Amino acid sequence: MKKAIKLTLLSVALTSAYIAPTQAFIADKSVATEEAEKKDDKKWDVKNPTGEMKTVSIDTDESTWSNLDVHPNGKTIIFDMLGDIYTMPISGGEAKPLVLGFDWNMQATYSPDGKKIAFLSDRDGMMNVWVMNADGSDPVQITKQTSHTIHTPTWSPDGQFIAVTRGVMSSRSVAAGEIWLYHHTGGSGTKVKSGSYGAFNQKNITDPKFSPDGKYLYYTQDVTGGRVWQYNKNSTSELFNIIRHDLDTGEEERYIGGAGGAVIPTPSPDGKYMAYLKREDTKTVLYIKDLKSGVDRRLYTEMERDHQETFGTEGNYAYFDWTPNSKNIVFWSNGKFQSVEIKNKQVANIPFNVKVEKQVQQAVRVAVDVAPDKVNVKQTRWATMSPKGDRIVYQALGKLYVRYVESGKVKRLTKQNDHDEYYPSFSRDGKYITYSTWNDEDLGTVRVVKARGGKGKVITKEPGHYMQPRFSPNGEKVIFNRFTGGYITSPEWSMEPGVYIADVKGKNMKRVIKNGSDAHFGADNDKIYFTSYQSGFVWYKT
Repeated sequence: MKKAIKLTLLSVALTSAYIAPTQAFIADKSVATEEAEKKDDKKWDVKNPTGEMKTVSIDTDESTWSNLDVHPNGKTIIFDMLGDIYTMPISGGEAKPLVLGFDWNMQATYSPDGKKIAFLSDRDGMMNVWVMNADGSDPVQITKQTSHTIHTPTWSPDGQFIAVTRGVMSSRSVAAGEIWLYHHTGGSGTKVKSGSYGAFNQKNITDPKFSPDGKYLYYTQDVTGGRVWQYNKNSTSELFNIIRHDLDTGEEERYIGGAGGAVIPTPSPDGKYMAYLKREDTKTVLYIKDLKSGVDRRLYTEMERDHQETFGTEGNYAYFDWTPNSKNIVFWSNGKFQSVEIKNKQVANIPFNVKVEKQVQQAVRVAVDVAPDKVNVKQTRWATMSPKGDRIVYQALGKLYVRYVESGKVKRLTKQNDHDEYYPSFSRDGKYITYSTWNDEDLGTVRVVKARGGKGKVITKEPGHYMQPRFSPNGEKVIFNRFTGGYITSPEWSMEPGVYIADVKGKNMKRVIKNGSDAHFGADNDKIYFTSYQSGFVWYKT
């Protein structure tokens, strides 16, 4: 005679609640604590770390991902390398360090009159904009961000303002960009361009650059659909556009785009051209656009890979610049500095040499035994007490263990190493344990083993993706979830997910619910509770 099992749907209320943390306050500090604080009142300084130092000699004619800028007189350039800033003749030669130290300095750019240099530095503990004299003296902090990233500084043509990208993190750890203006002497700044989705924005805006007449501010914007930023998009499509923002009216328009996108807007000093980068197949290509006719010209096809399909947290490429006469573009690529003449596309190498000694703080190293015979496990999963309270079964490092409460003795539940073990659960009488397994090649099973240990018997009839097995009150059946694979696990044996019941003897296995989770028996063998978004009752006959 068949007996009906009633499956009762649990109604789960999802509420938002604030739980105030328990806090302990100490009214009076001890004398020892006050003395310790007095000894440790020296402010931490990025530029002056403590610890063991090592001198490293550098003598190189190549650099990696160097941002550069041309002096308004066209005679010298500045560039960054390994967190330091250097200057050298635009024709090449020995590079002279302007900023050296343990702090990280980058993206230096000359003021329009050539007397000042704006640059990024983390010397105050966070990347911010600083301004120094052209010879590297008298650095002054301009932005004072403590929670938002700052990068890609660029001067306004009148030398009064510096535009930057301010990275703001919202619902993810990707700092979506905003464009801000700061006076060259400092201040709180003014937001020019907000993210498209307010506090929930994940799309990047960066690469600000002024037009030579100061009327417009160009920048690069992610123009893909939706607010969520994704990894590894197809960069040969249109991921980024160059936007033109009118500083008088606030109006903006998509200025340069199309297949392969457009990043790093760099207008020529005479205002006739816009240099920029776009992707063609696997290559990043340097282009210029005639701003009167709209005609594009390909200048150089061997640039390093830009950051379009990644995120560009410090801009989408190492920044390049025009010569003051608007005849050449000077850029970094393939470890070298090069100059391309826009008229005939001829590329010339700019030879340079960096010769410097740097102090490197030695890393703190602790000897670690990578394969010890024993290890103290810091995290356990699915700890379950036996009905009598004398044993606890749990998972650690992919295997199930049993701990005897009174003696503290711990042992493996099984002795196999062919698969990992998950979701242990005792039978109501405490004599058996059911659990699920996983193997990347053989997929998963549900098994039953005696509580004292053993081999474990497979009760599922076919491989699959199984979890949360639990016994019926009489110990004759096990209910469990079956879910779909794919993504990082095999997609095979995923056609019929849901809640299943199997006989502990392994003779019968049936799906009883198509949509549900966290299923378990109640006090009786004929009633099952589960969680679902559906309503009503479902009946299953054994």
